[in-house]
Amino acid sequence: MRRAAAIVALGFAVAPLGCRDRRAPAAHAPAASGNRHNVLLVTIDTLRADHLGAYGYQRRTSPRIDALARAGTVFESAYTAWPKTRGSMVIMLTGRNPSRNGYSKTHPVLLDLNPTLASVLKEAGYATAAIVDNPNVAAQNGYAKGFDRYRETWEEKSLATEADRMRAITDGGIAFLRGADSDRPFFLWLHYVNPHAPYTPPPPFDTRFLDAAASAGPRLGLVPGFHGGIPKRWAVRGQDHLGYYVAQYDGEVAAVDEEVGRLVDALQGSAAGKDTVVILTSDHGESLGEHDYYFDHGEDLFEPSLAVPLLAVVPGGKAGVRSRVFASTLDVVPTILDAVKVSYPPDLGGVSLLGAVMGKTAPGRERLFAQNDRNLVATWDHRLKIVGTPEEGGMRFALYDRSSDPAERHDVSKARPDEQPAPRQVLQLFLRQSEKEWEQTRRLIGNAPGGDRLSPEACAQLKALGYVDAKCNP
Repeated sequence: MRRAAAIVALGFAVAPLGCRDRRAPAAHAPAASGNRHNVLLVTIDTLRADHLGAYGYQRRTSPRIDALARAGTVFESAYTAWPKTRGSMVIMLTGRNPSRNGYSKTHPVLLDLNPTLASVLKEAGYATAAIVDNPNVAAQNGYAKGFDRYRETWEEKSLATEADRMRAITDGGIAFLRGADSDRPFFLWLHYVNPHAPYTPPPPFDTRFLDAAASAGPRLGLVPGFHGGIPKRWAVRGQDHLGYYVAQYDGEVAAVDEEVGRLVDALQGSAAGKDTVVILTSDHGESLGEHDYYFDHGEDLFEPSLAVPLLAVVPGGKAGVRSRVFASTLDVVPTILDAVKVSYPPDLGGVSLLGAVMGKTAPGRERLFAQNDRNLVATWDHRLKIVGTPEEGGMRFALYDRSSDPAERHDVSKARPDEQPAPRQVLQLFLRQSEKEWEQTRRLIGNAPGGDRLSPEACAQLKALGYVDAKCNP
């Protein structure tokens, strides 16, 4: 009865008109393998790590996320491998690089050839459910693979605003936790779209950070795109200071932080509380004017779009751990599967971070890699970052000293030519290895569809989020 009540409250059994509840075919659940720990994955779209108190931010944007951080491990050097939602979520849910998972401009979807975190856990006997808000992760694009229930909140007519959907995600998650079957472990994924632009936090968060800093900073003109000033689509009449828009971004962070708090309270008050692996992270960050790039992400491979929070609380793990090892969104799958003792699928590109979560010290990897929709590629260690940009006849390389220039403003490739060859060679080796993997992956893809056209509701929301090239049904 408790399980049935949870399903109803999630909106799966009595969904409002227009809700697209994606249900997997009924099947007999296998006996759960592993240690039977539950899994709660919370992803917060467009969340910069450096706008959370746990990462040193001065504004009180995140008291509940900060409390969660104190209960477990904070990865201080965590990065997305792809700074756009679709590619990032394919990577996060499969644990594979694009050269293995097949994500590309031709196939900007989660292809069925991939085992996913949900499908692996389902096969291991887990109940799987998701509640999401961003049509980029629509079920028709493959992201629902492995989920028994997949709730797409943007399809629900009764949830007219982003704030409505945010609260519905939390309410649904709480209902699921309260009604979870104690005889079967679960995997629950909740994806909040906040604080994605436009920054329109609900009261009281819309005025919470309108302090002196909100009236400071450069005054900006309006521009049609995302470079050089305030994008016209996000402009608020009478507000031309950068500080105002940063304050509203922070307001959206604070709003979703409150929802995370409600969710954590429900988890701690449930029978599942002591036996649940909790991971909180983001798909990518956001540029708030750095490199003259405003209120968007993904066009470059600089720190604001790449750095994300990554928090982990694991049964038996230590509290108050702060790890400096390089962590990636590629690591979510192996870390969770390691924590629940379920076997890995093949061809993972990440590593388990469980050792750090359990308080063990290890050097970790020496560097990370990232790519984007514009075919830029980068690699970095704690000191240097090299970024390759395609151009006619080859690739142009820029080198940044992250230790002396953390904002990555100055390309030092010409001033320090002796330092470029080593990281450039590493990047070129990565590209060559990726191309070898792509040769095999292309054969597996064959004539797979490149993605269905979205519903009118999904298209409208994507355009409201700034995705003007979204595919729409006629």
